[in-house]
Amino acid sequence: MTKNMLQLLTALLISLTFVSHAQELSLDEPVAYAILEISGKITTGEKSQEDATVELYEQNKVVSSFETKKNGKFKFTLMSNMIYTIQITKDGFYTKRISLNTKVPSEIEDYFYFGFDINIDSKTDNNFDPHLVDYPSALISYNEIERDFAYDLYYTRSYIDEIEQ
Repeated sequence: MTKNMLQLLTALLISLTFVSHAQELSLDEPVAYAILEISGKITTGEKSQEDATVELYEQNKVVSSFETKKNGKFKFTLMSNMIYTIQITKDGFYTKRISLNTKVPSEIEDYFYFGFDINIDSKTDNNFDPHLVDYPSALISYNEIERDFAYDLYYTRSYIDEIEQ
């Protein structure tokens, strides 16, 4: 009888622990899960950029950082319902940033892939407006019409127009 009571008491304590933990989770907050693999290649013209520092920011904190190899490539796996910034720096070049919003409709459970090349501009390039480094060069988010992640074309066009002026 004592053994059965001990088992019952243990089961009750474990149940209370799960209930207590479940109450800590907010039902209003969406659950984050891996949703997007983003990859890119850093270039200047046709040339891949080695030794560029690529940093991934989540809520204004660096969560991952590394230097590119000869091929200039990078890759990150991003969680859903977050806002990220990828920042690319290299001595002698202007900093570039890409902003990513991984919020998707609640019924979406797919895993997505998004790849792109990004050109970094030399500080000796007189055609580049250095004030543009204060703004992301691209905004990427889920597009419900395309049912995929995509650039905000209007934003990107306005950024490019500023460079070309």
